[in-house]
Amino acid sequence: MAFYNSNESTFDFQLLINKTYPLELEIIVYLSFLIAYAVKLPIIPFHTWLPDTHGEAHYSTCMLLAGILLKMGAYGLIRINMELLPHAHSFFAPWLVILGAIQIVYAALTSLSQRNLKKEELLILQYHIWDLFLSELDQLQI
Repeated sequence: MAFYNSNESTFDFQLLINKTYPLELEIIVYLSFLIAYAVKLPIIPFHTWLPDTHGEAHYSTCMLLAGILLKMGAYGLIRINMELLPHAHSFFAPWLVILGAIQIVYAALTSLSQRNLKKEELLILQYHIWDLFLSELDQLQI
């Protein structure tokens, strides 16, 4: 994105936001960022590493994982994808809402059958993160 249609490349976020890009390029870059953020958020089916990690980690690591690292994916989607790639986001936003609703129901149903308290806490946290993300999408009305 920094090198597209320019004589001088820049990573200044405000300049990159004000540029226009072809929709095909926005969709490719959006999907690339979405896959990266899907691992951190976590989004089905990219979340399979998270319950085992959260269940076996020390409590301080769980707090760091739940308090900071999981929210980085949502922040990246909101800050980078929504601002830098608005046309691609308007294309993918309805799909993200559907995926978020499925993720909320899935996490709620899975947490009911979980016997490990740390894994159950993680599933409830996944529900909470998607709830916050969907409310943010609703407030921005993009």
